[in-house]
Amino acid sequence: MPDKCLKAPVECEDEELDADPANKGDPVTGDLDEWGRTALHYAALHGDLDATTRLLTTEDVNLPEIHGWTPLHFAAQEANPAAIERLLDAGADIHAVTEKGMPAIYWAATAASGDPVAAIRLLRARGADPRRETIHTYFGLKSALHFINETANNPSIQAEFADLTEHRL
Repeated sequence: MPDKCLKAPVECEDEELDADPANKGDPVTGDLDEWGRTALHYAALHGDLDATTRLLTTEDVNLPEIHGWTPLHFAAQEANPAAIERLLDAGADIHAVTEKGMPAIYWAATAASGDPVAAIRLLRARGADPRRETIHTYFGLKSALHFINETANNPSIQAEFADLTEHRL
């Protein structure tokens, strides 16, 4: 199996399958892969700014895949401020949530790579509210801030939300 097939979201049956995120799905016809993702989802995930810019001319920046993830969620998960900014400038909905209610700021705060602090600052500056209770739990809706306070072990991440947690009772 060619190396490029290992990076593909579906089984590689075709030698012509390209690992370039801009070549997944068809931006002209809007073809989706098995996860309901377009090439723009993958360009945002991989931080490919050239492909993202090109694809924003033909694809819906707010199209959710089968689990509700938009390209903005993928860019936030990778804590890629440049990709996040490009998507927001193109009209990405900063308040969009996944099927389980997680907003982009949640994914930026839990990112294991990239620059989470810069991603959080950008999202907050553009209107993301980590206090919005959108995340579905067994105990009702919770906010991204609730989970950040409970699980964030990185002091730099927690410092980005200090203005919201200093006055808690």
